Amino acid sequence: MMYESTASAIAFTRLQRMAGQILYVAAASALFAALQMHLDLAAHATGSILFGSLAGMYLALAQRGGRMRELELCEQSAPLYARELARAIALVPCLGVTTALAAYWLVTLISSGPSTLAAMPIFLSVACACAVSIVALCATVRAGVWQLSYLLLAAALAAIVAALEFPQPPAAFLFCAMAGFIGLRQYGEALARWNPVT
Repeated sequence: MMYESTASAIAFTRLQRMAGQILYVAAASALFAALQMHLDLAAHATGSILFGSLAGMYLALAQRGGRMRELELCEQSAPLYARELARAIALVPCLGVTTALAAYWLVTLISSGPSTLAAMPIFLSVACACAVSIVALCATVRAGVWQLSYLLLAAALAAIVAALEFPQPPAAFLFCAMAGFIGLRQYGEALARWNPVT
């Protein structure tokens, strides 16, 4: 019970700090959907995967830095294992990209009509953006070549899912789930070794 309340407090505090950035990303996502209003479902699906992934990388990288410095110090002293801390922090960019993609698909629904939409690309774009966000989080506790490699890995994940989307949707979902799970484990292990003071 104590772990759950601490983890939810961490996630809620980070969401409050990032509310402006999440609204900005959601507005940009809605604008991007409006610019694509005359395209077909395949173009909307690819656009939402790629834009959602970019938004996820941005929100993940915003988890570290000057505005979150005092939160990071408090979180390191919280009665929480690194894996719980990783889950709490990963929840924030995942909720952010889900909000952004909800705005994207809502604008698409309004402009194109419900007959042109399908559930598969909507859920796949959210799954891909969340997996990319979690992989990009691993870059926030690394530096140099390792940081760049995790960012490139997150971008490659989005490109692979966009390529797998229509021929093999189950494979794309499985790939996102595996990448997200492995990324979350790697992030938790990195947090256990990471010292924010240095």
